[in-house]
Amino acid sequence: MRAFEAIAATLSRLGCDTAFGVLGSGNFHLVERLTSRHGVRYHWARHETGAVVMADAWARVRHRVGVCSVHQGPGLTNAMTGIAEAAKARTPLLVLAGEVATTAAGVNQRIDQTALAHAAGAGADRIASGRSAGDDTVRAWRRAVGERRPIVLSLPVDLQQQDGEPPEDVVVPSREPLGAPGAGTVQAIAELAAAAERPLVLGGRGAIGAREPLEALAERLGALLATSAPAHGLFADNAWSLGISGGFASPRAQELLPQADLVLAFGASVNHWTTRRGELIRGRVVTFDSDPAALGVTADAAAAATALVEALPPREARARWGMDALPSPGWPEPPSTAPGTVHPQALMEALDELLPPERMLVTDAGHFQGHPPMHLRVPEGGSFVMTQSFQSVGLGLATGIGTAIARPDRVTVAVVGDGGLMMALGELDAAAAARVRLLVVVIDDGAYGAEVHHFGPMGEPTELVEFGARDFAGVASALGVPAHAVRSLDDLEVLRRWLAEGHGPCLLDCKVDPDVRAEWLQEAFKGGA
Repeated sequence: MRAFEAIAATLSRLGCDTAFGVLGSGNFHLVERLTSRHGVRYHWARHETGAVVMADAWARVRHRVGVCSVHQGPGLTNAMTGIAEAAKARTPLLVLAGEVATTAAGVNQRIDQTALAHAAGAGADRIASGRSAGDDTVRAWRRAVGERRPIVLSLPVDLQQQDGEPPEDVVVPSREPLGAPGAGTVQAIAELAAAAERPLVLGGRGAIGAREPLEALAERLGALLATSAPAHGLFADNAWSLGISGGFASPRAQELLPQADLVLAFGASVNHWTTRRGELIRGRVVTFDSDPAALGVTADAAAAATALVEALPPREARARWGMDALPSPGWPEPPSTAPGTVHPQALMEALDELLPPERMLVTDAGHFQGHPPMHLRVPEGGSFVMTQSFQSVGLGLATGIGTAIARPDRVTVAVVGDGGLMMALGELDAAAAARVRLLVVVIDDGAYGAEVHHFGPMGEPTELVEFGARDFAGVASALGVPAHAVRSLDDLEVLRRWLAEGHGPCLLDCKVDPDVRAEWLQEAFKGGA
């Protein structure tokens, strides 16, 4: 068989059953064999970054290696924003990139693909020959798992045509879970925790799956609970959870979080976003992280929490922080808006009541991005997918598609801005073709709202970032996505029929009042973030 067929067979043996991509001459044969001979479900995108982001979101939700494929040269350069996002988010991803022939000189599409991958924070690898192509693929897959980042595997088109065979025995690599910290470390932290008067247990994305031991630890300590933004929903419905810590914190959380005298942070980096640049997290902090390079204690979140519970002396149940119950979150009532527009907070609260509780939530970057995690609940950790590690606008729609493919049993809600959607309009076509159960909620203020509300108060003119309203419902309908205009909350009633009968995507074209300024925006722009 040819090397591209050997690579396809190897990927199948490694467990690849879903792939994403944009095809060209450098990767056509490989992806065709993946689908026709190995039954891999292939989902196309209209842009390479969309393909990578779909694979990234799918991998985050399924906790598996994501696979996507792009053409050589411009195919890979088009994918770089998505690769940078996945690298910063530490998503195990295999990017199968065509490459110009090893013997070709002066070819237009020749670039240094290795340097390009490294520049984005990804790893780079290459097949050395047709005969080694299968083994090279296994090596790249192992690197994606072990290094927890994207690996760009370059596939020179001439080597793909050489003879090759898949390895006889393919062992699917897995990342060995870490255990608890050493006994001495556990005892020292347990003594700190026992002495704390107002302890806080903070869970991040690295603690998803460890809810029960973290809640048991909080109960033993008399601690309150909170999450980083990406871990939204980790402690859903827990009466002692403050919700998100950081710029998206509720008024209640903003009042109570600074009072914590000890923060035990599990799988959260406790960065300037989660601490609101030191305003919310002020006490002593002990972090538990699976990454040996991270500051703090290297340990598995669940194992560490369980070990601490066992090391803490039993004590009588007491009111947490001297409270019998947490006060309400304290969200203010959204004000009325201009005729023909809705307030984004009121919109999210209305959607929260209409949508089924078992849902997935995705948000793009933009002025609106705090409203969804603030006011749309999710059932558990891992139900909120936030591809904003690189802080790129325009990734939300592709994230929603990848998430919906990973969880077809749920409705996925992708909240995007008008600016971000304009960058990725072609992926509405991909959503329609995939027939995913995806609700796209467009927050349209007719501008790059973050820039308007940041520079406008400085006295700067903002006409360069104001574009006016667009008919997103009309565009979506033209691409085969049922769509509805929302100019008041009453217009959301159209959702009931789609929820009851719809089998593919749906788009809500929501016009929001451009004068509404997000409360957290000033924090986001501090330090040029």
